[in-house]
Amino acid sequence: MPYDICMSVQISSAAKMLHFGRGVGAGDASSSWTLVVSVVLGVLLALTAVPFAWSALTPLALAALLLWVCTPANPTAVAARLFWSMTAFFSLHLLFLPLSFAPLFGALSVLLFPLLFAVEGGFYALMGYLVALLAPTFLGRVWGVAFGWVILEWLRHLGPFAFPWGTLGYALLPTPLIQVADLGGVLLASLLITTLAAALASLAVREVRPLALTFPVWGLALGYGLTRPEVAPPTHRALLVQGNLNPLDKVQGTAQPLPIYARLSAANTSGAVIWPETAVTEKDVPNLPGLPLLIGVARTGQNRIEAWDGGFRGAYDKHQLVPFGEYFPLREPLAPLYEGVFSALGLPSLTGLQAGQLGQPLTLRGVSYGAYVCYESVFPTVARQLVQGGAGVLVNASNDGWFHAGNGVEQHFAMGRVRAIETRRYVLRAGNIGVTAVVDPQGWVTQALPTRRAGALAARYAVQEGTTWYVRLGDWPVGVAILGLTGLLAQGIVRRAGSRLVFNAPEQHADAT
Repeated sequence: MPYDICMSVQISSAAKMLHFGRGVGAGDASSSWTLVVSVVLGVLLALTAVPFAWSALTPLALAALLLWVCTPANPTAVAARLFWSMTAFFSLHLLFLPLSFAPLFGALSVLLFPLLFAVEGGFYALMGYLVALLAPTFLGRVWGVAFGWVILEWLRHLGPFAFPWGTLGYALLPTPLIQVADLGGVLLASLLITTLAAALASLAVREVRPLALTFPVWGLALGYGLTRPEVAPPTHRALLVQGNLNPLDKVQGTAQPLPIYARLSAANTSGAVIWPETAVTEKDVPNLPGLPLLIGVARTGQNRIEAWDGGFRGAYDKHQLVPFGEYFPLREPLAPLYEGVFSALGLPSLTGLQAGQLGQPLTLRGVSYGAYVCYESVFPTVARQLVQGGAGVLVNASNDGWFHAGNGVEQHFAMGRVRAIETRRYVLRAGNIGVTAVVDPQGWVTQALPTRRAGALAARYAVQEGTTWYVRLGDWPVGVAILGLTGLLAQGIVRRAGSRLVFNAPEQHADAT
């Protein structure tokens, strides 16, 4: 089911989800304790899932969560535990959003985010409920949720409501294991994590065979990551410019960005000059400096990257827009609701932007640049299609100036680094306040500017050729997850038809606790 359809269903059932969430244990006398444990496990998962140095511990945190949520026999209790765990997960993982937007739009804006966290948690609860309803055994549920997790992460990349923050595969970024992304993308890394977590959880019922099968796979993945060939040395140059401008000043028209960017670009000696997302507006374009430019331009109804070199050479309009920021789903039927929110936050009536089409790369002086805008860096399909179109280097023009607190800037940059591994291309990232950096085809940061400081980075990179297995085949690990889940559910249906099963969980009971 497409993610936008899932979102519509989920929003309409949010109240029901909260209702069964209040009865976490579905009759458990210690439901308050059950709620606390669910929240703590969600927090622990969030503390490992963000790409910290210790993120390789994510399978352990997920194993504990799987063991906890799959223990109840009652599917409603499984869903409730998963709902509270994942709501807590997103509350911490995305804490930078309310912390950043409250100073910009007032304390009232913070009230919108708990709904977002609950809706995201509700998707996992719905998945857990369906798996628990169809899988009659503890092991079936553990492995069903593990496969369903990857499928849900894939769905969260699709449709106008797409919001893939929280994808577990990024947790392998600090390790050599992330190099498998050139085989199956970040979702292959997610599948590695969820299957190891399921194998660890299976030990609770003295089932060791899954772990015996999973460890060799992890060994092969580690060996693959440790034996990747060295990256080709840099042969080209570009200048990445970081303006460090307050985005609100630009929106209100009080900033004068063009002189700042022109001054910082004067250091260019060769190659393209790259400015961040919405560096200038359409009124600044006639006064651009006479340089080979790839620049973010805010035009009426468009967020685009334009190529200039003695004249206009082409443009890319942002395809994957930020829901409720650049795009307002169901705008016409929900117009009164939107207007009420805009009014409460002191914002003008917003119409949103027009989404562009994923097209061909932009070419300047013989180099084919796969350019994409900010939020699109967390969507593997965008970079993949640009490389399929012939891009020899990727360019991400970004603006994380809205994130004033928390680790949102670092999260966004870390997720974008995996696009270099998936495609085996250099990524040149120009950010308004940072991160402005060069990422090599193995995901390593080779050059970077300090964040929140104006400057220009003399970037060095190489133009790459060839295509990876991921570029050619796409998200095939999702197919593996679907086959695995389908097999488990079919086995459960056969068992239900053949006999009346007593639910076998680690706690050895069949109540709803």
